[in-house]
Amino acid sequence: MELYIVRHGETMWNRQHRLQGHTDIPLNDAGLAGARIASEALKHVHFDHVFSSPLIRARKTAEIICKNHNDLNPVLCEDLKEISFGIGEGIDLSGETITSESEKVTLSHIKDWFQDPEKISPLPGGESVTEIKARLNHFLDKEIYPNEGRYKKVLITAHGGIVRGLECIIEDLSDYDFWHGPIVPNCGALVVSLKDGRLRKTKVLDLINMT
Repeated sequence: MELYIVRHGETMWNRQHRLQGHTDIPLNDAGLAGARIASEALKHVHFDHVFSSPLIRARKTAEIICKNHNDLNPVLCEDLKEISFGIGEGIDLSGETITSESEKVTLSHIKDWFQDPEKISPLPGGESVTEIKARLNHFLDKEIYPNEGRYKKVLITAHGGIVRGLECIIEDLSDYDFWHGPIVPNCGALVVSLKDGRLRKTKVLDLINMT
């Protein structure tokens, strides 16, 4: 089995460097265009199943890609939702628009958590790296491993944190390493093979710049 794990197209909050998490932000015009380009880049890959986060930015990306694949219908999975950042959602990570003391404290906390998620607790309402990995392992155990002999190529549309989380599981990285590696760009893809119950990272694609 081969998995194409695609990050959704761009949203306005991506452009504004704001944390999205579970906040349901739609694709902007660039994101819609990027998803169409990704669809063209993947049109010769014959997917026989599609999973997607239920959040609109990932779901819409999946729907656009599927137009080149016999209109496959994405199966929505709660486990593929982006990481919840709790009260940090909406914060400007660049700090350029932050003026209040409470926002400054929130930004400082989230940056400390990014630096060492093993020692620093997530913001109130947010998920820990351990919790993120647990729900991604639940997805793999429920939807992927049992279907190794059934599906040949699977599309998964999700989020930057989810793609990174799956990469960390595949490469057996520590919680500390979670944020110390590259996040795929919007409409980037992590390609993974599954053989004899073992996942292996094979390549990373920038779908927007392939065509």
